[in-house]
Amino acid sequence: MNLSIRQLRIFVLLAETLSFHKAAEILHVTQPTLSKLLKEIEESLGIQLFERSTRVVRLSRDGQDLLQSAKNITAMYEQGMCDISERLREKNNRMAIAALPTLAASLIPKLIHNLKKTNPDARIQVYDPVANEVLDLLRLRKVDIAVTAIGCDRPSDLLYQELFNEQFVLFHSSSITPEIKHWNVAELSRLPLISMPPGTNVRALTETAFQSESQTFSPIYSLRDLNTVARFVQSNCGIALLPESSFDHTSQIGISKTKLHGALSRSVGMFTPRDLPPKELVQLALSELLALGKDRVEP
Repeated sequence: MNLSIRQLRIFVLLAETLSFHKAAEILHVTQPTLSKLLKEIEESLGIQLFERSTRVVRLSRDGQDLLQSAKNITAMYEQGMCDISERLREKNNRMAIAALPTLAASLIPKLIHNLKKTNPDARIQVYDPVANEVLDLLRLRKVDIAVTAIGCDRPSDLLYQELFNEQFVLFHSSSITPEIKHWNVAELSRLPLISMPPGTNVRALTETAFQSESQTFSPIYSLRDLNTVARFVQSNCGIALLPESSFDHTSQIGISKTKLHGALSRSVGMFTPRDLPPKELVQLALSELLALGKDRVEP
């Protein structure tokens, strides 16, 4: 028997989802390929791990007996790889940072530019996942800093420093001028709104704000890439309801911004591990982020 860590991950994923369709999507393989991979695992072990019919997938008795051991092994492997990655980052003047897409586009390039001035050999790795994954990367120690927006609840296991508080605004074609000047979800609902997709922080905050006033948030387009959003707005294909930091206004030709009195706002800040003192490069990045956040606060 010689199972790879990938094979163990496949077994654990199938055991957790009990769905070949979902597991195949997560692994980015076809269902026939996944079935073949499982067959190879079962042949290597000499046992059947799942009982399958046309409608039901469930763990066999042998599969149940092995599942916890497989979880323990994969968890230890992931932790070990995170430890190695973290040590290499520290040794080789590297740092990893995760930020929401809207913040990764507007804030992180300035951070890297400023860090390179004083530390030209620094290497910064950047992730721009959706909201829930930002803090997951930090907890897994795959990144040193997580820059994200938060709601009312702040995770107690992480340290948080606010960088700035920003309002949601309307980004629209410069050829039009929306009549709305106040935050009013009933009036906003009548606009051809563009937002981020479900699962993002922006979408979650917007939906909650609309639901609190018994309105359904139904944008005409849900677009993840800010460049795509900008193109749609420039072509007057809709009006983007996004946090003000989403676009560097000076670089977006043909896009105007309308602020709304009493608009929805969000706190943007940075999370770091509570139990790990930041190394020198990370400390420099934290200081630069605080300075960038201070620059965003209007007098």
